[in-house]
Amino acid sequence: MRVLVLVQDPGERRRATTALSLQEGIEVVESPSPKDARAIMRASEPFDVLVIDGDIQPQGGFSFLYELRAQDVLEGRTTPPALLLIAREQDRFLTDWSGANELLLKPVDPFEVARRVRALSGAPPAPRDPGDESGEQVPGQPGAPGKGQSNDAAASGGAA
Repeated sequence: MRVLVLVQDPGERRRATTALSLQEGIEVVESPSPKDARAIMRASEPFDVLVIDGDIQPQGGFSFLYELRAQDVLEGRTTPPALLLIAREQDRFLTDWSGANELLLKPVDPFEVARRVRALSGAPPAPRDPGDESGEQVPGQPGAPGKGQSNDAAASGGAA
């Protein structure tokens, strides 16, 4: 499985790629900017999943994904499923507008990113941590943009 991670902030990019890089059969390609991501996508094999930060500059991840999907429709291509990383609960509507398949609130849990990517690609779930007694493999509703739940304090309306 090939995953393109478009995240500008080095720390957030590291959190988004750490668990993905540890899993067998997943090739992670990182990009710090929309311009670089476009060049990578033109010059390489197709990706199975996109992980995009909604806060990338100067264009913004929401706009990048929206334009990518529109261009793919015009050219008869299928856009890979996309996981958008958002900083604010209020940006959920932009996730819907952009055509994202999933979202996670930042700062992201590296293992949750990996679980969501595997779910989006149709791969079997990664093994759970034996110490995790929650019973949930992937919180929320995969494939329902803006509808998933997060264990993040911001998502639940709690204070950090």
